[in-house]
Amino acid sequence: MYRKPLNALALSLLIIACKKDDVIRPAVPTGPVTRQETNTWILDSMRYFYLWNNGLPALADSQPAAAAFFAGLKDKADRFSVIYQQDDPSSLPRYMLYSFGLTFNVISYPAAPGGAIGVTGLVVPGSGAAILGIKRGDYFTAINGTTLTTANAALLSQEILNSGNAVLTMATVNGNTVVKGEDITLTARTIREQPIYKQNTQQVNGKTVAYLFYNAFDDYYNANVLNAFKQFKAAGATELIIDLRYNAGGSVAGAALLNALIAPGINENSVFAKYSGNNNMGQRTVSYQSALSVPETGGPLTFSSLTAGRLSLQRVFILTGPQTASAAELTINTLKSYMQVVQIGLSTLGKDKAAVIITDMRSPQRIPYTMLPLTYNLANAKGEGGYVNGITPDYRIDELSALPLSPVGHAGDPLIAKAISIISGGGRESVYPETVVQRYFDAQASMADKQVLKIPTALR
Repeated sequence: MYRKPLNALALSLLIIACKKDDVIRPAVPTGPVTRQETNTWILDSMRYFYLWNNGLPALADSQPAAAAFFAGLKDKADRFSVIYQQDDPSSLPRYMLYSFGLTFNVISYPAAPGGAIGVTGLVVPGSGAAILGIKRGDYFTAINGTTLTTANAALLSQEILNSGNAVLTMATVNGNTVVKGEDITLTARTIREQPIYKQNTQQVNGKTVAYLFYNAFDDYYNANVLNAFKQFKAAGATELIIDLRYNAGGSVAGAALLNALIAPGINENSVFAKYSGNNNMGQRTVSYQSALSVPETGGPLTFSSLTAGRLSLQRVFILTGPQTASAAELTINTLKSYMQVVQIGLSTLGKDKAAVIITDMRSPQRIPYTMLPLTYNLANAKGEGGYVNGITPDYRIDELSALPLSPVGHAGDPLIAKAISIISGGGRESVYPETVVQRYFDAQASMADKQVLKIPTALR
């Protein structure tokens, strides 16, 4: 008997009879929710959806709390499955960019007071950080009055996320001299990011080069992405640079949209991606139209509506870093089935799997948890995936090897400069060292590590 994937309620409450299509519904539990009930719900859901379900125990342990029990079920290869309690904000992940409006790296800097220095990477326009004058490439040497060191960078950063308050001691750097500046106080608030930070076109040796800095696959801004490509097409763009160096991912539909605007020789029925799960979830081939039809927000998109912005290029330059993850990696890998992808920067994070969202759908709800267990391996139209260690760039360049950081989209940025050099035919040897600067804390990579690519129900 064919059986569609069930939602979490069905997993815990329904028994499917194979002789007939009748459904036996056990009585809904009453009274206080016990750990045994909660953990049984978790285990039943994981047994159906989880990619590594063969290694799960037969019975749920009633002793651990839900989060601890869930963590104990995870396979050793699983870095990204998560659970959180819906009515407990403290269980939700917090992100520097969406709390304080900036990202930063902490790197070794012997001339700094504690031998380490913070370097701001991205500042959300209109955020408190931006209003107070913080900009990309600024430096700081202390957090909440404590001097930064390579040993305390991660702890201090986590403390300000937990408290929602931060005082950054800014600094100026002149060669080997670090001069203390003013203290800037930041208070966390919810920030909605407009993910297109920069778009432009320029002429390079008779070629029209389009550039887009895109920081999140947020379906709310799909129209903005389409409009940007319409402008690129109107300008006669023949080369394209997509800057995903800080893009931690987002929507499957958003990734399909960007790909459809770039890739040549595809139509609505062309394969966007392939998913492969456990024995319950099976395998799924997803077309561009299928992926476009189920955005996380807003109405469905159609492939035909993208015609006015489709560039259909033969190659694309994509700039990446260790923060590039999830839907951004899916974009890179799936484009490789249809065109040349020239990747510049550092290796991506390595999220080659996706999750489904599981909640208790009963009314009233008894289990107040949401789970996102890894459910599918991701591959492109050629069946290529397996980038658990990240997608390796064609040209390895670390932006932190060329301080101070250039503004977003600036020609002096080493990753952009490399792309322009290749486009102009000016040689393929990099003028920047290939050494990778060690990061003792990376705010955006920490965010990318916590986000999971979510497969819409219609695409399971």
